[in-house]
Amino acid sequence: MAFSPATHRTYSQPGASARWALVAVAALGLLLSYGLYNRTAGERGPALVSEASSVLQSSAPGAAPARQPVGGSPAAADASAGAVASGTERWSAEGILFVTEGQAWDAASFAAVDEALSLLPAAVRDRLGNPALGPLRILVNEEGRSLDGDQPYRGAANFFSTGDGLNELVLFPHQRVSTVLHELGHAYNLRGVAAGQYARVLLEAEMQSFMAATGWRVVTPASVVAQTQDHARLDYAYSGSFMWPNRSHFDPLEDFANSFAMYFSDPDGLRAASPERFSWMQANLPK
Repeated sequence: MAFSPATHRTYSQPGASARWALVAVAALGLLLSYGLYNRTAGERGPALVSEASSVLQSSAPGAAPARQPVGGSPAAADASAGAVASGTERWSAEGILFVTEGQAWDAASFAAVDEALSLLPAAVRDRLGNPALGPLRILVNEEGRSLDGDQPYRGAANFFSTGDGLNELVLFPHQRVSTVLHELGHAYNLRGVAAGQYARVLLEAEMQSFMAATGWRVVTPASVVAQTQDHARLDYAYSGSFMWPNRSHFDPLEDFANSFAMYFSDPDGLRAASPERFSWMQANLPK
């Protein structure tokens, strides 16, 4: 999720009939097969891909299955730490920094991030985050804290933020590869906007092209969008034929990040579910 100070609503229908409950279970099963399910902080109901969570645990939806520490001895732990250190050096050469001090990195968390980055073409990795804000910094902690210690969601969370004038991607430990890809999708999508000015991406030609291809329209006047920081405070209209079965909140930025994640983690699945999203990603993302 791209950080937004607004209250986020999950998509749920309390009190729905048993028939709709069965439909929801079937849809959830589809999402779990793609690894694209998580939960939003302080709210009830499913949220697509990577949102804040007050109860994010290794066994929670959206997190990878609980993993035991690598090995059972100090030597094994040292070997694991060495592997993580070696991997972080590899990515730092591309300007992607793994912040380790005060963080909860382990072999499982590193493996998910490493795999997600490896799935992206080098030309996409080179466009993660706004270059004027320095390298992309990736943090892993259980509190949803950015580098300055702030907790935008007051608890455990997965999010991409430029609010502190840096490109920061914050993850809860042991997240799925698809969750990491979703947040990297925000980093890519927001690479051209100033720090904290998330709504302004809606005025960019690339985002307007994505919205046109997928059925989105910003109802809020462009003059207001240009003066707004938080994209979640704007009004949208949607006329597309495809609906993500579960989502945290309904806006084009989350749709873009969902599509980005699925394009790189399950392209055939995206092609089948939404040919227009697959075609747009194929035509517009660097190879």
